[in-house]
Amino acid sequence: MTQKTTRKLLVVTDLDSSLLDEDYGYDGAKEAIRELKEHGFPLVPNSSKTYAELRFLAHELEQCYAVVAENGGMVAVHKESVIAPEGEADAFGYIPQSSGMSRQEILRYAHGLRASEGYQFEGFSDWSVEQVVEHTGLSTESARQAMERDTTEPILWRDTDQEWEVFMAKMQQHGVKALRGGRFIHLMGPVDKAQGMQKVTELYQQAEPTTEWVVVAVGDSANDKAMLEAADIAVVIPHADGPRVDPNNSHRIDAVQTGSKGWGEAISNIIKNF
Repeated sequence: MTQKTTRKLLVVTDLDSSLLDEDYGYDGAKEAIRELKEHGFPLVPNSSKTYAELRFLAHELEQCYAVVAENGGMVAVHKESVIAPEGEADAFGYIPQSSGMSRQEILRYAHGLRASEGYQFEGFSDWSVEQVVEHTGLSTESARQAMERDTTEPILWRDTDQEWEVFMAKMQQHGVKALRGGRFIHLMGPVDKAQGMQKVTELYQQAEPTTEWVVVAVGDSANDKAMLEAADIAVVIPHADGPRVDPNNSHRIDAVQTGSKGWGEAISNIIKNF
């Protein structure tokens, strides 16, 4: 066994209502982000957002060399990072690696059932950029990035609950599961945020085998539960009405404030006590 000579934090975070506020800003977290960078502690976004969306944010933050997109469906690492895996970098300098099932495969099953059985639903693949803007409230450019999906399909279910149960039973036979977000149901393969976090942690451990990595996961919703439970330290960001996820983790920290302010305060306290 390799002897560990140093300890570092690895912060893996959800975005919406965690690091990011409702206006997609993160003013309350900027000081903590600066502290992470100063100590050389990596920051990894782990979100239902697409690789295109996360790539833009990572560039803005200037210290995210790895991103986990589409609820664990894709991990992308910048070619200049110490954890860069073997593979060809894309035009943006990242080496993307998909896990599980492709979006094309998911759509083939879902749209096939819709055509043959008449289920009522619609999703991103059915809409124009303008319609995605209408359904999400995103800007036109952000909507375009949100449409660049590789491993998931967000849908709006327009049918009955009973028909949903039948539809999903048939989808599960093909290995497709559903994850309910705030606005959409995400059809996806057998992956989750915890698996994406594990993949990135393994890459850091391989790159620095003498480092003991203490993984901090930050999240606010049921979508983050598996990730929060798999981390060494779980940070729960509350909503205005209180916390919406209850992870089973003995090293759990409940942020006092919502959004980026709660994120910044919790991460700064962890760094201070580390």
